[in-house]
Amino acid sequence: GPVSILEATASLQDELVDMALAMEEDEVPNQLQSGDPYGSVLWPAASSISNYLLTNCSQMKSNAQNTTLLEGLSILELGTGTGLVSLAASLGGASKIIATDYEQIPLKLLNYAQKKLNKGLTHIETVHLDLCDTKTKLPEADIVVAADIMYEPVTGRAMAHRALEALQRGSRVLVGDSPGRAGRPAFFLKELYRLGVKGEFVSTVGQTCSGPRNDLICSKDSPSISTVPKDLEVAIMDLDPRCSLSQ
Repeated sequence: GPVSILEATASLQDELVDMALAMEEDEVPNQLQSGDPYGSVLWPAASSISNYLLTNCSQMKSNAQNTTLLEGLSILELGTGTGLVSLAASLGGASKIIATDYEQIPLKLLNYAQKKLNKGLTHIETVHLDLCDTKTKLPEADIVVAADIMYEPVTGRAMAHRALEALQRGSRVLVGDSPGRAGRPAFFLKELYRLGVKGEFVSTVGQTCSGPRNDLICSKDSPSISTVPKDLEVAIMDLDPRCSLSQ
């Protein structure tokens, strides 16, 4: 069945953008920890990674077994944003789910969504974690997922290091990316290969997102949004610790 997420309203997006701009100008502190308003709305790769997780990471051996799709698996989401991937993992029956973000507002949106809009699913633990703070180790999980977090070079490089960290301890890593992310080609991929990780993005058919977007969160000419959802090419990388690390 479907899950429901909670996005920032148009007026709240305006407030978050104003907060981010104020932080850039060294004005008074506010509700944003890192000046990032992007996680308050949904992005296309989250839907694609959610579908991929539920269809390609199943523990089910046969339809006759009374098991749920992700039963027995623990899932860690980096940069959860609205939390769609974590909610999908919960719908799939994952045994443990940890959703992380370096902003508190997305975590609050996810907590509301799981308590008020999606009752009866596996509990999702929300954790404040900065992807770029590599001194802080990732929580352990069978599968580590990240969707649309490489919108800046620094997050692209950091994701490469986090992928290596997860792979080295035996976790499978799924990374989804919508078109136009600055951190993917020159930073994530370059750093990933430098670290000795073998992997390639595969193009999949996803969908655009709809709904109000502040122009500074998502410009009107962005391929990620449209008035009516339509097909969109979304890249997915699936890294298996058994074959993605150079010997």
